[in-house]
Parts: sequence; structure tokens; C-alpha cells
Amino acid sequence: MNTNKALIDRYLHKVISSKQFSKSKISCDLLSYLVNASLEGKKPKEYTIGVELFGKKYSDTEKQDSNIRVYIHNVRKKLTEYYEHEGSRDPVVFVVEKGKYKVRFDSAKDHRKPKPKPYLIPFIISLMALVGVVYLLLSNTKRTENPWKDLPVWQEFAENEKPTLLVLGDYFVFNGQIPTGENGIFRDFSINSEVDYEHLLDKNPDLVKTISKSSLTYLSKMAVFCQSEIYKVFAQTGASIDVKLSSDLQPDDLKNNNIIFIGNYKNMGLFENLVKEMTFSFGVSSASNQLIYSSDPCTEIFRPESDNTKQKDYALMIKTKEFSGNHILLFLSAMDIGNISIVNQMTNPAYLKDFQEEQLQKVESEDFKALFKVDGINKTDLSFELIKAE
Repeated sequence: MNTNKALIDRYLHKVISSKQFSKSKISCDLLSYLVNASLEGKKPKEYTIGVELFGKKYSDTEKQDSNIRVYIHNVRKKLTEYYEHEGSRDPVVFVVEKGKYKVRFDSAKDHRKPKPKPYLIPFIISLMALVGVVYLLLSNTKRTENPWKDLPVWQEFAENEKPTLLVLGDYFVFNGQIPTGENGIFRDFSINSEVDYEHLLDKNPDLVKTISKSSLTYLSKMAVFCQSEIYKVFAQTGASIDVKLSSDLQPDDLKNNNIIFIGNYKNMGLFENLVKEMTFSFGVSSASNQLIYSSDPCTEIFRPESDNTKQKDYALMIKTKEFSGNHILLFLSAMDIGNISIVNQMTNPAYLKDFQEEQLQKVESEDFKALFKVDGINKTDLSFELIKAE
């Protein structure tokens, strides 16, 4: 589209005032800088952005900055979300192509989805009908062959048309100077996502000169054990399952898949809001944070404890149906021992049958929440006790 500076300035102000951008000064400043540079015909590099916008000082050998790439990535994500909601009717669309730092100003009509051609509609309807018939034949065959179809927890995943995605909660880290004087990786227990990291930099702008987001994350040993046990179940059901890290999870993944999440209360990612909206008759709290909230101020609070050898964890399993009718199964704990123990029990057919007969029939719902107390040494559980099921 032809460049109309007044129009672009008007909609730039609208974009940075939106709910997607307004809470991140870094994203607002960066988008404004890129828009103005593009209007002036400039093609800024990472090095230029770091110096001119963020006041960084680089050595002669430093020509790239991973921090800038992270900020640009966040701007792209925010723009995509903005144009899906608030900006869906804007006449001008700001586009920052991957691998480039120049803003392209598109007309809204360039981003409209093409309508299906009328002569294709009968063909599409016939194809959908054929696919439906084939699916019914295959699903009926699979149902009779599925040995886990009558077991609680897993049968919905074994007999559902949607694929299953196993999501492993990974931990957020960032780069900086370590006590040896070299550059290394830090883990701050209060920084568990890119959003937390952006808020840290918004509150402490000077930190942008000394720390940067790492392209790495890390998994605890618990993830390896739990993934192995879950895969054994799906091998028996014959259903397919893929795996993804929670830091890589996208909203579309939640719409298009049944989800099994295994992680810490602190790295739930996209599932955090889902859990916060639930009602609990109990609470779980660490020494510094409330992990599971209850609306009842007099409710009982369970507190995980750990010393050099002994651990007491409270592990929570949540089964619910959300989003686009997909099934969600969450395994949450404060320490590795909690999830290792609960996944071990929930992949044991004998325990599952007892759990169904003694507990789930009392709940009288397909959805439930179950809290377990796990005592152990290191990562070996010595006792496993159901505290509450609701």
C-alpha cells in the first residue's frame, strides 16, 4: 500500500495503546522505533537497535544480540494477537517479517482470507462425508481392540478423535555474568516465563545491559520418568501422542489437541489461568507463594516441605474438559517426587480400578480434582496417600 504517514502514526498509537502492547514498554518502544525507521527508509540491525534504542555498549566483536531477537519475536506475537482481536478492522496492518527488522505496511484487504469458490462446495461436502464414513469404521474397529477403554483417566484419550499432546513443564533461565566472572545461565525462582522476564526488565530497565534471555530452558529428571510412563500407556491403547515443552506451547495447540501436562505449580504456562478459574476446597502453598487458591479463607492449606534428604510433597491431578471440547489432564507438584509418584500410580491398572471404585464414584462427575500427599527420600516415594477428591 502507499505510505500515508498520518494514517500510520494514527494506527501506531492505536496499536501501542492496545491491551496486547500497553503493559510492555519495551515492545511499545521497539515497535515505534521500527515503524519510524521504516518510514525513513532505514533497515536497522540488531547492533543498531541495541545502541540507539536501548543504549547498549558492545565490544568490537559483538555484532548480534539475542535479547533483541527475543524482543522482536514478542512484538510479532503481540501484533498477530492484536490483528486477531482489537485490530481486526484496521485499514493498515503492520508486518515485521521473520528475520527482518523493517516494518511492512500492508492494506487490510491483503490479509483477508479468500472465500471458497462456489463450484468447489459440492466436492468439499462429498469429501467430508467420505472422511466421516471412514472415520466411523476405523473408530469402531479401534474401540473393540482397545484394552484400556474401560479404565478411568485414560479412556477419553484412547478413544477420542483429537490427537494427544504431552506437555512437559520446562524452567525459564536467562544469561548473565556468574560468580566466576564468565557468562552463564541463571535461574530465578520468581521468573518463570517471558512475561515475568519482561516485567522484570520493565521495572528494572538497567538490567537490559547485564542480562539477556537464554535460548535454552531446562527439564528436571522428573520429566524423563513421567514421559516414559505415559508413553507406555499410549503404546497399550494404540493411540498416538506427541510431546512439546510448555515454553513452546501455542494457543492453537490447546484448541486442536487433548492435553496431558506434567510440571511444577510454578511453570504451568498457559494452564495457569485455567487452574486459577477453578474452585478448590483446599489450598497449596510454598514458603513464599500461594500455589493453589481457595475462595474460602478458612480452608485447610497444605504446605510441601523439604530438607537435604526428606521431602513431603502435595501433588495435584486435575481432569477437566475445556476449550474446544478437548480433554485436559494436569499433573502438578512442588517437587519432582510428587509427580513421579502420582504418574506411577495413575499408570498402574490395579490402582486405577481401585481409585475409580473407591473415589471417582463418590465424585459423580467425569471431571475431578485429586490431591495426594507423597513422602520420600530424594526422588524415591515411601508413602502415597489420597488427601482429597472432588
